[in-house]
Amino acid sequence: MVHHYNNTLKRIYLPYKKAGFTLAEVLITLGIIGVVAAMTMPTLIANYQSKVYATKLKHAHNLLSNSLNLYKAKNNCDDYLCLFDTTKSSAQVAAEFSKVLTAAKLCEGQYDGKYCKYYDIKQNKPSYKVDGVYAPSDSMAYEGRIYLNNGIIYNIVQFSSCIRTTSTPVIDENGNATDDKVTYEVDSCAMIYFDTNGINPPNQFGVDVIHYKIMSDGKLHCLDENLLNNALLNGKVEYTPYNFGDEPK
Repeated sequence: MVHHYNNTLKRIYLPYKKAGFTLAEVLITLGIIGVVAAMTMPTLIANYQSKVYATKLKHAHNLLSNSLNLYKAKNNCDDYLCLFDTTKSSAQVAAEFSKVLTAAKLCEGQYDGKYCKYYDIKQNKPSYKVDGVYAPSDSMAYEGRIYLNNGIIYNIVQFSSCIRTTSTPVIDENGNATDDKVTYEVDSCAMIYFDTNGINPPNQFGVDVIHYKIMSDGKLHCLDENLLNNALLNGKVEYTPYNFGDEPK
């Protein structure tokens, strides 16, 4: 900047003013970041948790499959019926199966309030109600239960026959259970459940719980095949979080 005083040329250098943000601008920026974080964090957390569940499902499934095949090999079996014997109890089959599992402990029908306790399993998505609230889809007994040091529970339910007749409630067009029953024949010599994190929540099919049946031909059939495949192939789980006792929406 140049100034003229009395015909004398004088050059005055003004101090350099640095560019910066005012306190108000900083606060506004932080506020925007906070809003964006609040909007995106739940999704990021849900996606991360979904991947964790999927990883645990894959591990428990692979361990079950490998252990069943190991049992067959060690006992020269042609199929799984050499283990899932209709003349044995659930506890007896669990004790036999535990021999090929590392660091396996048996509940042996004893309630301990921690690992060996009864608890309910939720459906993958709520679809029926009893007395106006969501009801359990299934349950985990503690007889025939094996729990491992890594937190996985395997629960075996052995039946006394493979082919039998059973009945279930008729489901209406809204997905709710009615008082009517439908009777049908089932082919299931035994059931195997696994829960990847033990008795801890969410205890929900397709999230931390998967169940299978052993059929009269000695083959293993996953009853949650689509849900399990989604975890195995896509590395994520899909489900609707809800609680027992919630009213249907």
